[in-house]
Amino acid sequence: MSDNQDRTGSAKKRRLGIHETTLENDIRYLGPLNAQHFKLLGWLCIVISQVAVIVKMGGRLDPGYAADSASLLNALGYVVDLALPFLLIAGFAQILDTDRGYGRQLLVNGAAAAGICALTYLVFYRYVVGDLAAVLEDPSEALPAVKSALSYVTPYGFLDFNIFIDLFLCTLTMVFLNYKPRRVFTGKARIVFRLLALLPIGYEVGCMLLKLRAARGLVQVPVWAYPLLTTKPPMTFVLFVALALFVKTRELRFRRHGKTHEEYQAFLKTRRNSLNFSVFLAIMLVIVSVLDFVVVLGFSVNEVVLTVRPDIEASASPTPSEDGLAAQPTRAAAQPLPAAQRRAFATAQPAPAADADAATEAVEPAATDGALESAEHEALINRSISAGIGIAGAVGFGGSIGLIFLAPLVLLFSYTRKPKYPMLDLAIPVAGIVAIVLVYLEATHQLLSMLPFKKLNLKELNEQTALYLSLMK
Repeated sequence: MSDNQDRTGSAKKRRLGIHETTLENDIRYLGPLNAQHFKLLGWLCIVISQVAVIVKMGGRLDPGYAADSASLLNALGYVVDLALPFLLIAGFAQILDTDRGYGRQLLVNGAAAAGICALTYLVFYRYVVGDLAAVLEDPSEALPAVKSALSYVTPYGFLDFNIFIDLFLCTLTMVFLNYKPRRVFTGKARIVFRLLALLPIGYEVGCMLLKLRAARGLVQVPVWAYPLLTTKPPMTFVLFVALALFVKTRELRFRRHGKTHEEYQAFLKTRRNSLNFSVFLAIMLVIVSVLDFVVVLGFSVNEVVLTVRPDIEASASPTPSEDGLAAQPTRAAAQPLPAAQRRAFATAQPAPAADADAATEAVEPAATDGALESAEHEALINRSISAGIGIAGAVGFGGSIGLIFLAPLVLLFSYTRKPKYPMLDLAIPVAGIVAIVLVYLEATHQLLSMLPFKKLNLKELNEQTALYLSLMK
């Protein structure tokens, strides 16, 4: 009897394999946060990012305001970097929701990315360049003038702002890795379909290399390419690829036990898989943060090496002697001088007592020059470190370091939790756009008082207007 009880207890304690998990024997834990919460947090971070832009603009107009808002701007910078991860996790959760499928995500993100591209081209080429061309004697000078003005706000030669390009590429990668074609790319041809995932990955890598070359001043990115550039840090894309591979390898493990693709789709709806996904995501957030910090450190070390290398090569190269031959100090020091040369050298040496003061005076300028050279060398090293951090930031590295703070929050996330109000998924982006418009309206009101020009006198303005109108009659 006791043996039967022990066997029963051990059977109950045995952990079920993932292929044995069903909705009937699922775990009870369900995280309190769902995809809608993360989507709301993502759009809130986008609104805060626009506030950061306004604060930075105000600092350029007023140096005093820049000093007062420096700490606030640094704090906002950490929040800004979390916008894309929040939206990425929310989008990934919706992709894993097999009831909606991939088509809706592709359509929404693709349409949004194309809409931002069209809006950018309309505003820039028609209204900004077109309006300037209308008031210039030579309209062809309008575009170069606007590009020259853009160089002041784009220190690295490009702007990346279309976040939906990243979301579309991530969804496309997930489609190529996990979607099961029914008509085309069936059988062995499905391998070709899986390999198509290299296209969005290649696009991401291409944008990263283009940004790197632009940051180093090697290429010039045209304005029409700005809305086509990816915005997320490269390590965030590495995180997404790791999540996609997690889902794919998990399916392979699941199907080794004779299960089908349809059964795996049902397994994706279980709470156990949702918890495993959240734990894996939290671990990857920590790993990606550490790797991103190491990459930024590598950029800084590389810039320091490039700066110091010419000095090292110059000091290591042989110095030419007076007769044009390379000097060999080690051998020369090892060989004794002839007797005649030793006598001549001793005769030419001044008396030690007579030259003591002169030697002391010669040491003081040498020590001063050495201190100045050391200070200049240290300043050069510091500038190299800052340049390395700047180039890394231009490419996107360093923007994922703050993801480590998302790890505890992700453990409360469950992609299987259904939102109470599904219609809010459509209302959240609309509310975010309205909030951004309100932020810029309020910013215009606040920045007008900071503009460096003399205040207008309404009486004088009316008199000048009446004068101009009378002259036009």
